[in-house]
Amino acid sequence: MKKVALLGGTRFIGYHLLRALHREGYKVTIFNRGITPTPDTLPTNIKYIRGNRNRPEDFRNLFCQKFDTVFDLSGYTLNHVEPIVRNYRSSIGHYIFCSTSSVYKTPPPCPSNEESPRFFTVNTYGGNKALVENLLLKKYKEDRWPVTIVRPQGVFGPYDAHQAWFIFYRLLHSIPISVRPKENYRINFLYVNDLIEGFLLIMNNIISHGEVYCVAGDDVTSQLEFIELCEKVTSSKPVLHFVDNPVYDGLKVGVPWLEYDLVADNSKIKKELGLNFTPLETALAKTLSWLIRNLEHQGSCWFRGERYVLRNRPIPKIVKAYWKLVDSNTWIINILKQQKWLRKWLRS
Repeated sequence: MKKVALLGGTRFIGYHLLRALHREGYKVTIFNRGITPTPDTLPTNIKYIRGNRNRPEDFRNLFCQKFDTVFDLSGYTLNHVEPIVRNYRSSIGHYIFCSTSSVYKTPPPCPSNEESPRFFTVNTYGGNKALVENLLLKKYKEDRWPVTIVRPQGVFGPYDAHQAWFIFYRLLHSIPISVRPKENYRINFLYVNDLIEGFLLIMNNIISHGEVYCVAGDDVTSQLEFIELCEKVTSSKPVLHFVDNPVYDGLKVGVPWLEYDLVADNSKIKKELGLNFTPLETALAKTLSWLIRNLEHQGSCWFRGERYVLRNRPIPKIVKAYWKLVDSNTWIINILKQQKWLRKWLRS
């Protein structure tokens, strides 16, 4: 029985991964701060070690034992990863680091691949991840320490399907879907089950040592094409509201979408490890089935300023001032929301 550790493991991707590892019979240990509740119940026989990777000494409680594989899903900076590389390599048989397609210079080439140019700006999400990637690849070249880097993008599925749910909800309730005609950028989304299968293939194949893998689905889609697929899945006709009024520039309108093309070449992981990807329409259908059975997990299906956008009305200055207050002073607005007159105004 292989011993596997997950750094993270209680959110979206980590929860799916620990469930899959448990199902496959691995002995799983989770290491995290214990702050974020799991989206569902934990499987039995999962060992939990509480620790904060901002306190490197906490790692001693984890790496007092050896692991065949460590999945790092919560390493965001060099400070998170350097203590492991420096002190605990001998306790880790294979270190798999979950990076991101955000490491690429923007806009990235279309398609991007494992060799595409990255940026290394400190204190940015993508830049910090790219710096960690370099550290790990350097250790592999110097010491042959088995590492693998995974760059997923656009991951969705049960427990996190906001874009799909936003459209599904509106289709099922005949609510208009606002889109910007010029925002026709393209992306290949990744079904979470395919990412998990990729992780399992990586951990069980020595070919993956020292390698970087772009992981994204086969189907490349624009925003309108994505809506059309959701339409097919629900058998509901969308009511589209096209927004091109410049007064809404700077406002995030409708479906959360990209500001540039983000298409990843997934041929390497398919060729080297044999990973197959679920067709996007099938993945959306499976996700919708789960969403309908688990409505309590779904978030808001509205966007800021929608009631003004749908009526082509300018957004009042007092509303913009309120948004600014919310963004910068959450604790104040929570107090204000207790006032009956404000609650009534917000609902109007």
